[in-house]
Amino acid sequence: MKNLILFTATLFCWSPTWYLIKFQLGYVDPLVSVFYRFIIASLIIFLFLMIKKKNLIFSVNMHLWFLFFGTCLYSINYLFFYKSNTYLVSSFPAVVFSTVVIMNIMGEWFYFKKKPSSKTLVGAIIGMIGIIIIFNDEIFYFSLSEGTHIGLLLALFGTFCASSGNMVHQRNINNKFPLIETIAFAMLYGSLMTLLIIKLSNIELLFEFTFSYVASLAYLSIFGSIFAFIFYLKLLEKIGPGRAGYIGVVMPVIALIISTIFESLDWQLDLIIGLPIL
Repeated sequence: MKNLILFTATLFCWSPTWYLIKFQLGYVDPLVSVFYRFIIASLIIFLFLMIKKKNLIFSVNMHLWFLFFGTCLYSINYLFFYKSNTYLVSSFPAVVFSTVVIMNIMGEWFYFKKKPSSKTLVGAIIGMIGIIIIFNDEIFYFSLSEGTHIGLLLALFGTFCASSGNMVHQRNINNKFPLIETIAFAMLYGSLMTLLIIKLSNIELLFEFTFSYVASLAYLSIFGSIFAFIFYLKLLEKIGPGRAGYIGVVMPVIALIISTIFESLDWQLDLIIGLPIL
């Protein structure tokens, strides 16, 4: 029952984020919005940890793993996803993210020698068939001149980075890293890595003082980052990356419903056929 609660809580914290990211795009560069999102989230968690008088002193080796984890899960993958949202309807990157199940299964097999069951492999293959059906035009008629193809590629790169972060976290779990403290430092280092990329790219640190930007940033920082990742990574500890990745399979359904309501998504035949297969 507790795993089901964690699964559901993660699902409902994360699913709206794909649409809300749209309100972060425009005046402020997507990289800057990613930086704001995770620096705010990390500072809130650090404030909580200091109030609770938690230990914040760790070895250099642990900090290096915090950095690696944060770069994968709270920096580079979101840079790809925010960029992909400039090319795709908000729910489509969520559909692409469902491939994290396959990536996590293969990652567990490769890094931790945890061979997946035949049932898990069959489920993953069926999910891939669903993705191929939904994105058949982008896959079989690939062209970089089409924005949707670029968006698809960016979302796939983002998913791979997220899966890599899951593998790092599994390694950290095996080495008894504390969950909340790990998230706090990883988000801090991820945001600083994003800031470094911003500076190297000569991107201006702007801020948009509008209700839509500030409100969406608040949701993304608090519910879409702090609560969602605490729930998700706790679930990952309990059931492993492969099974926890199934959140990525259910999430597109809710994201597509949100897109239908707020973005007037046109449910074409390939989407109607492909989604149930996921």
